[in-house]
Amino acid sequence: MPDAYFSLPRSLKPAVFFDKHLAALPLRLPAISLADRVVYHVQGVGAWSVALVDGRLDVQSGVVGPIGLQISATEAHFREAVTGALRERQIEVLKRQRLPVEVPDLRHVRVDPARLRAAIAVGGSLAIVIHDREYDDRYRYVLTIGPGPAAFAQATTTIEVDADDLLTLAAARTPPMSVLVSGKLRLAGDIGLPGRLLTALLGG
Repeated sequence: MPDAYFSLPRSLKPAVFFDKHLAALPLRLPAISLADRVVYHVQGVGAWSVALVDGRLDVQSGVVGPIGLQISATEAHFREAVTGALRERQIEVLKRQRLPVEVPDLRHVRVDPARLRAAIAVGGSLAIVIHDREYDDRYRYVLTIGPGPAAFAQATTTIEVDADDLLTLAAARTPPMSVLVSGKLRLAGDIGLPGRLLTALLGG
């Protein structure tokens, strides 16, 4: 099935994923183009810049601007998200809720470039720490809003969440603001930053 959840080798290296696999994955994305790129930093390995062009991903090695968002992780935690424990947990949650095990369909998502620019202007950084209860592991991903040095060791705000809680909320397509006030997130640092970002991004 073209839309089935893709399967990649557990030993896949980040460079191979970005250079050979990412653009070819059966992702269902909005048929639009965005000016700002997402830059992925895999600590000690390298960086890759990803743009959305007419609904397809354009991937370039290195840091290529303009930059809207930067995502940083260790190689081990990158692997858990793409081919390891977090991916497997997502599949388990979908099966538990009797939902199709397939790539999420994001083609209906409406994107307002002006609101994206407003969110980028907020700046700051979010460390998302996901607790995997089954293995008692914690996976950390740092989102830096906008250009400039990518945060990793210390972020403006830290958000801790249980993996099953996060993935269940995602599978239910819970609105972002509802996720923020769900009681499932534990915030530290500048706890107002997520709300400011969502207000800029979603309006209201």
